[in-house]
Amino acid sequence: MTLVHGVIDDSDITARILFPTREREPFLPFERFAESVATSRKKGDLHAHLGQEVVTYVLEGHIEHEYGAGVHDNLTEGSILVLTASDEVRHALTMEKGHTARWLSIVSRLPEHAEPAPSSLKIRTPKPSPVGSDGAARTSLIGPNGAVPSSSGLELTDVAFAKRGSAFFRLGHDRRGLVYALHGTGAVDDHELELGHGALLENMSAISIQGEAGYRVALASVPRSGPESSPGDAGK
Repeated sequence: MTLVHGVIDDSDITARILFPTREREPFLPFERFAESVATSRKKGDLHAHLGQEVVTYVLEGHIEHEYGAGVHDNLTEGSILVLTASDEVRHALTMEKGHTARWLSIVSRLPEHAEPAPSSLKIRTPKPSPVGSDGAARTSLIGPNGAVPSSSGLELTDVAFAKRGSAFFRLGHDRRGLVYALHGTGAVDDHELELGHGALLENMSAISIQGEAGYRVALASVPRSGPESSPGDAGK
């Protein structure tokens, strides 16, 4: 496990980027992981994706999403968007005037060896899960048990502690994962993980997340595939 500090990129949109940065390459098949905040109206440029799965998870506020030739959707707090770009797809995000928005952006590489899934756009707003006996509410956003399926095998869970506790999660040696701290105070396998920082997970069968009341993290994982995803500088 390797702890990674988010790098601030200041503009009309402030992004805290785990990777890629000057210091850290993509954690393939993850190509990008970032948290963004917008406090003024900002029109994102239409840009293309190809051979990727793109995730937007709205943590606060409202965002307008433009897809292809003028298709617009309004994303609200809790909305999860999964864009599968087997063919070239163009999209953009626009902040609503007078509103603040905060969201996670994840880009993962689609498997090259598999039959390509059709390009698609899926948007859902799942209800938060109830708090378990370990003190954590685990809202499955993407994956076999999530609100939205994934063509890359990506799984994403929002973990929120209502009281002090320790939660156990299976990962698997055939997957790469990361934990990103969204709020509060806590740790991953007894390593403190602060707000805006991430833990990259490699060759781990399972992890334990410890948190005080109010601690909230995003847990993401994706199958390793190909030589570029062999164990690297993420540690074990």
